[in-house]
Amino acid sequence: MVDFGFSEEERAIRQTAREFAENEIAPVARHHEETGQWPREVWEKAVDTGLVGGGIPVEYGGAGLSQVEMCLFMEEISRVDAGMLAAIGTEFGTRMIEKFGTEAQKEWILRGVAEGELIGALGNTEPSHGSDAASIETTARKEGDEYVIDGVKTFITHGTIADYVLTTCRTGDEGHGGISAVIVETDRDGFEVESEIHKLGWNASETAQLRYDGVRVPEENLVGTENAGFYQLMEFFEEERVGIAAQALGIAQGCLEETVDYVGEREQFDRELREFQAVQHTVADMATKVELARRIVYDAAQRVDDGEKPTKLASMAKLYVSEIAEEVASDAIQLHGGNGYTTDYPVSRHYKHTKIYQIGEGASEIQRNIIAKELLDL
Repeated sequence: MVDFGFSEEERAIRQTAREFAENEIAPVARHHEETGQWPREVWEKAVDTGLVGGGIPVEYGGAGLSQVEMCLFMEEISRVDAGMLAAIGTEFGTRMIEKFGTEAQKEWILRGVAEGELIGALGNTEPSHGSDAASIETTARKEGDEYVIDGVKTFITHGTIADYVLTTCRTGDEGHGGISAVIVETDRDGFEVESEIHKLGWNASETAQLRYDGVRVPEENLVGTENAGFYQLMEFFEEERVGIAAQALGIAQGCLEETVDYVGEREQFDRELREFQAVQHTVADMATKVELARRIVYDAAQRVDDGEKPTKLASMAKLYVSEIAEEVASDAIQLHGGNGYTTDYPVSRHYKHTKIYQIGEGASEIQRNIIAKELLDL
């Protein structure tokens, strides 16, 4: 694995994440994936280790990790189990609050998440509006010094356990310019978990559909500027997409490592699997895809840290790495033979996790649209 000139601090972060993944996540990942039970004990240990809210500034209790450092952390955890990474990642909405929130909101949310006092969720997707975020229908109307919120949000990670949901609402006209972001505490009257959503993978991280029925929140829960919520959310899409790519990279790396070990131990026809040329070529192709994926992920991450907005490169990373993760996981199962199709080996779990990375934070089709728009000046 190429080091990419990582600093001593960056290598230390990677090592901490790797040790946590192997010692705390690997022994229980299968259990939580199969039962759908949220791993509270693992999350608590992650909080104690400083792995929750890593991107939150130090002054609010976080580790203040850079984009490269966050990618190292996410890759290492996903190398063992990406679903468990989603489960312990409880800092949804904190980036927007960090940049656009009031000092009181930062002390409340950022410090609460970093110290393990709060679990966050981001409420953007709706039953009829996924990729088309500008068409959301959830409304927040002003009554005195309160917002009254009505609507439904779906596919909300941590929806069943969250203490707050940073919710996008329509406060103005149709389109991008009429959307605001509002912090909604989940213990308010009129807020309910309408249903839990059962998924192909990522089952350690529960997902829900939420209903807002006349939920009242004070106007100070507005994050940033009224009717600017969509644009505030877009500020972080490059970071989010590079992070998604890092997670998919971790899956691909994990599958490659599992496969190299397996073909070196398994015998067929009185020979180790690794002695067959067809196996060698497949492993070579897997490794090539992983290496190329790593380069585009950390190139994009470094550009973010340098203050750029690498829109095209971030979309390329998200598109390419999410798709090769599925390819590498599929090859891993093939080389594991019948064992790969069982739940006894991690590669089957990895494979189930891959598909979400082609859908979340903008589907592959959306990424192709963005790349083409940047190239063709559309």
